Amino acid sequence: MKKLLILFTILFSFCLSAYAEYKPIPKELSNQYKIEIEQIINQEYPKIIKEIDNYVKEANSYYNDIIQNGYDIGKHVSLANLAELTIPSADIHLYAKLAQITQEKYLEIKYFPPGTDSTVPLEDFLSPYFKDNNINNKKLLNIIKYQNKKIKLLEKYLKKVQQMIPDNY
Repeated sequence: MKKLLILFTILFSFCLSAYAEYKPIPKELSNQYKIEIEQIINQEYPKIIKEIDNYVKEANSYYNDIIQNGYDIGKHVSLANLAELTIPSADIHLYAKLAQITQEKYLEIKYFPPGTDSTVPLEDFLSPYFKDNNINNKKLLNIIKYQNKKIKLLEKYLKKVQQMIPDNY
């Protein structure tokens, strides 16, 4: 058990150090970096929005089934997972791809994905590069707004479903 804890601590600290120090993109690659990153964002944006919409359709299905057929704990848990885990991390693959390209192609650093399902560490890592290279991140911000809008909808569903929980649960 101690070995496992030590190994985890070493791996965790190594991942943190990969994101800790800012190393700028070389000036001669700055324009190429801007074009490539914005192209990836533009390509992935509609895919992520569609993926979120599909998750919301799935959530609607669970919600409607619960409303029509009565409380079901499995569907309730699935609905909660969509609202709390799945939709908030729908864009994590995009952020991971952007971080990997930034590190491996432009900084010549081996990429190690952070051990999280949150985009926050990746956003924190990428934001100075976006700022320094004038990356248009408006679509990334729009994804976050869209996620939050859909999460609020699912939270309304969850409130109604929680009111339906039988007393014997």
